[in-house]
Amino acid sequence: MNKPLSLAVRYFLSTRSRRFFSSIPAELTNSQQKLLIELAKRTVSRIGDGRTYQKITKIQERSKILKTLHDDLDVYTELFQESGFIDGGLNPDKTIQEVKSSSLMDTDDDIKELLRTIEDVGSLLLQEVVDFYKSVVNTEHHLDTEEVKVEITPGVGGLEAKLFCNDLFSMYEQFCKEKNFQCNLIKGESEDTKDGYRSIVAIIKGERVYEHFVQENGIHRVQRIPVNSKKIQTSTSVVFVSDEESLKKKIQKKMNFGKNDLLIETKRSGGAGGQSVNKNETCVKILHKPTNLSVEVQKTSSQIQNRSMAIQALKNKLFSFYYQQEKDLYFKYKKSHKMSGDRSEKIRTYNFVGNFITDHLRNVQYPGIDLFFRGDGLVRLVDHHRKVFYRQLVDETLSFILARTEQ
Repeated sequence: MNKPLSLAVRYFLSTRSRRFFSSIPAELTNSQQKLLIELAKRTVSRIGDGRTYQKITKIQERSKILKTLHDDLDVYTELFQESGFIDGGLNPDKTIQEVKSSSLMDTDDDIKELLRTIEDVGSLLLQEVVDFYKSVVNTEHHLDTEEVKVEITPGVGGLEAKLFCNDLFSMYEQFCKEKNFQCNLIKGESEDTKDGYRSIVAIIKGERVYEHFVQENGIHRVQRIPVNSKKIQTSTSVVFVSDEESLKKKIQKKMNFGKNDLLIETKRSGGAGGQSVNKNETCVKILHKPTNLSVEVQKTSSQIQNRSMAIQALKNKLFSFYYQQEKDLYFKYKKSHKMSGDRSEKIRTYNFVGNFITDHLRNVQYPGIDLFFRGDGLVRLVDHHRKVFYRQLVDETLSFILARTEQ
């Protein structure tokens, strides 16, 4: 059965190209498509800046095409129902899925083309909604970041917690191989490698790397029997992932201090150094009033040189202070991801005895712990998290857009 395609559909088919296909690891849900169709019927409010208005209008124009396509699909299904090709009573919430799984897909080329077009328009709309989120809703999203810093530190559990840091880093190395990311260890503090690391810091580079690693932030709990024990021990390691370049810029802004922020004192140097060591006030002490951090330098016999070194030492100290502050704020914001390393504050549990991993973010268990430490299992879990993340992102953005329209 043939029905002339609408002008909107024909126009889209004639202009469709590969650039319309989204690389986002999700697709529009039925409820999200309904919201976009609702957007097509509304009037965009001019309240706010013109740039936001133009972006919403662009999404609305594409939504009108989506609405036309769904209208055409409704007409098709009605025609086929009237002709007896399919049974009546299609669920309007699952029309596309039902038509896809029906015998029509084997017999009607127009239906096939229409559904492909709906998918293409949906992919384009998804990309435009995500772009709107990044440029308007949340400009500090980090989603385009291609380099992250990953810190792994022992939590509760002593030696076993240190050893688990090694295991987590090895898992991330395997994950990076699966995803074709570049993983470079830049810091591994340990007096003795066999006793595990006190902390591990790595730089990981790759396309969309931030969205792959951001949900690794938090407490990772391990339950296993240590080599020299017969009892199950529970230990933790803390993972912190950051957009290093963005974080540095944010901290640098905080570090811009003026003369009024500093209290500079000089005094005579102490200790061994010859007859003139206490004659001149070459020792420099600087206090940063806003943070109450201070440094003292008496390395040379020149007050000017000591002052310069003291300023640099203060900057280094402030950077570490603000970095830790940002770290603590992130975990405080996440609420359940506190820096204490307490066993109850976890995002994931690795149970070696039961041979499974529990994802506490989604309350899902994954069998086969070896798969995770080979990287395969983590790929599956992270990809699922990314899909959920983008669904929530689109829901938030559509709510933002619809709030700026009138019925």
